[in-house]
Amino acid sequence: MNKIKQFFQRSWHLIFIALCLLIVGISGYSEYQAQLQQQHVDREVSSGKIPKQQLHENGILVLCYHRVVNNHLFSDKFALALSNNDQLHEYSMPIDKLAAQVHYLKKHGVRIIPMATAIRLIKANKPLKHKYVVFTFDDVDSTLTSNVYPLFKKLGNIPYTAFIVTSNTGRYDNGTRLATWYQLRKVLRNSDVTIGVHTNNMHYLIDNKPALKYARNYSKFKKDYRKSEQIIKKKTGHYTPYFAYPYGEGTPREQQYLANHGMITFSLDNGIVTPGYDLRQPLPRTMVDDHSWKNVIEKWVDTNAN
Repeated sequence: MNKIKQFFQRSWHLIFIALCLLIVGISGYSEYQAQLQQQHVDREVSSGKIPKQQLHENGILVLCYHRVVNNHLFSDKFALALSNNDQLHEYSMPIDKLAAQVHYLKKHGVRIIPMATAIRLIKANKPLKHKYVVFTFDDVDSTLTSNVYPLFKKLGNIPYTAFIVTSNTGRYDNGTRLATWYQLRKVLRNSDVTIGVHTNNMHYLIDNKPALKYARNYSKFKKDYRKSEQIIKKKTGHYTPYFAYPYGEGTPREQQYLANHGMITFSLDNGIVTPGYDLRQPLPRTMVDDHSWKNVIEKWVDTNAN
């Protein structure tokens, strides 16, 4: 015992330095990973513009959200204040702003429709007399059940589609807790809510690229997709025909596989969907932030169709 005590007395400064180096190393690695994530976030968040000719077209605009935070709740404010995760802040939409966006769309005559209605309009291949919007939410953290669900119910049962990472429900991811199946059952009982797949367990990056972008992961992707549908069927009693690519990207081979299985897929590209769109190709979705709302959504809404 005395030898151990003497060792620590003689070597405490070396131990202290080693611990400091370890902490610095872990912190540096975490910072590096955060920078890689943020680089991809910068590419993923909709920052472009839709083609000018589409501004004058009636069609369907699919909107993509992630977290919807209630800035009036201490718990939501506290979580954001503590987090240094840029992705968490980038993807967070204040609930008041979301409510204002819904009111704006309704005021300007835009019709908010369920995903199934949008698909029917596309397949009908007839000119549209109105502009339409579909709401979607990716990842599905607990704010969908605590904030979005009561808000959209209050605003008149606004329809939306929730894309779920089926193996990650209830886990903590990027500083937020994903909704549990127990929480989701209440939401999914609402006929205005549609469920979609966001992979089972392939929502991650490899060397700053989406896992689904690597051709070598094709076999893994097929197993992952089948597993996700099995879980959806077990938890909800039915399969889903909707699949959203994590980070909006996949390979042509994966797309062909999903199309052959009757799946409607979604990317994260800007664009207005018009009747006759090739449903064997991914439907564009606009990630909603302040930039895309002003430069994509408002411009399209405010431009009169031909």
